[in-house]
Amino acid sequence: MIQITGLTKVCGKGVPPAVLDLTFDARPGLVTALLGPEGAGKSTALRLMLELERGQGVTLFDGRTYRRLRRPEREVGVLLPGPGEGAAAMAGHPGRKARSHLRMLAAAVGVPTRRADELLEQTRLAPVAGQRLRSFSPGMHRRLALAAALLGDPRTLLLDAPTEGLSPRNVEWFHSFLRSFAVAGGTVLVTTRTPQEAARLADRVITLDRGRVAADQPVTEFCRTRLSPEVAVRGPQMARLADLLVSQGAEVRRDGGAGLAVAGIGRTEIGELAYRHGILLHELADRVVEQPAPKAALPVSSGRSGHIHVEPKPAAEPAAAEPQDDATLPLQALPAAAEPAAPKPQDDATLPLQALPVASVATALSAFAVVAPEPRAAEDSAPTVAVERIFRDGPGPGAREAAIDLLPDDTVRLRRLTPKTAPDAAPATPDDHRSE
Repeated sequence: MIQITGLTKVCGKGVPPAVLDLTFDARPGLVTALLGPEGAGKSTALRLMLELERGQGVTLFDGRTYRRLRRPEREVGVLLPGPGEGAAAMAGHPGRKARSHLRMLAAAVGVPTRRADELLEQTRLAPVAGQRLRSFSPGMHRRLALAAALLGDPRTLLLDAPTEGLSPRNVEWFHSFLRSFAVAGGTVLVTTRTPQEAARLADRVITLDRGRVAADQPVTEFCRTRLSPEVAVRGPQMARLADLLVSQGAEVRRDGGAGLAVAGIGRTEIGELAYRHGILLHELADRVVEQPAPKAALPVSSGRSGHIHVEPKPAAEPAAAEPQDDATLPLQALPAAAEPAAPKPQDDATLPLQALPVASVATALSAFAVVAPEPRAAEDSAPTVAVERIFRDGPGPGAREAAIDLLPDDTVRLRRLTPKTAPDAAPATPDDHRSE
């Protein structure tokens, strides 16, 4: 089993990623096809799985990465394009013979030479095993490359466009071989460009669009959404045949100058209908029309490509200072040099204790010197003010009753600051404390 998670390949700054967050799995007993046009990232994805290129993400072959496999050639068979372009890719040195080439690879893998002879028979290359590779056709080169991938008897195959440029006969042989390999319990992951080949070969089709997964579908759903079967009909009396087909419930559209594309009715029914009405046909063939491939949309805020434009946050305007109640002002809110306003004289009985806010007490304390409590002399007429604990917890309805139970250390003696250099200063009167 192959587990692919988050494969990503970024080519450079300002260049779209070749592969972006590719995540899927290929299971044993199934042929999984990576479908996409040229440049969709299929070959890059395979090279990332085999760690032939640097990138992000991880690929596990039965729970281990490719580099951690003890004998990777015995667990994963790989068929990548060899030297050359497309169908002209060579399976080995053109001057080497097929048998000697395969036996050399068998010795490198560590398998007996008889394994090379078995694979030559299995890939139908035994009759040409003594020929040099320069005389091989593209199909023969591709079969020899497949035999080299199978030398270690792996249970997993990774093939990059194995049938590209081959004849229909070789394509059919490759399809049947890969299907039988999967039926025997092997895992096959193959890339292709054509939806028709993916529908014929694969059990599961993963469509790539610009390196991202656009669709992951079983082959039945893929054929329903991506392929539309229709019948191509050509002849001299297509207008008359079109009227007859529409009356039978078929969908008809013009195909070229003297042709029709018919959907919803089979080729046999069309031929019988034309025969009964004496309509001459020059062509009557089944074909499959490809529907547009789905497009993969990049999440706006995914950030996986590494190119994110971050808008700077606008500077917040300073909020206007809201008026606060005196009880919420900190003690240092009023400067020490601030002189308190002279309040009106009030009688002690009319002065509620809870009416003094914390800030007022702070202002009063800044104008007085706090001295340690001492025994009160008869001649000392300095006022004494009781400061209630309730200022710490907030004023309440029982403030006056709580003031009666104050302990001695809850009172402080406050003496008005009078300059010592003023001998003519009037002594404090007993009612100086009324407003303090």
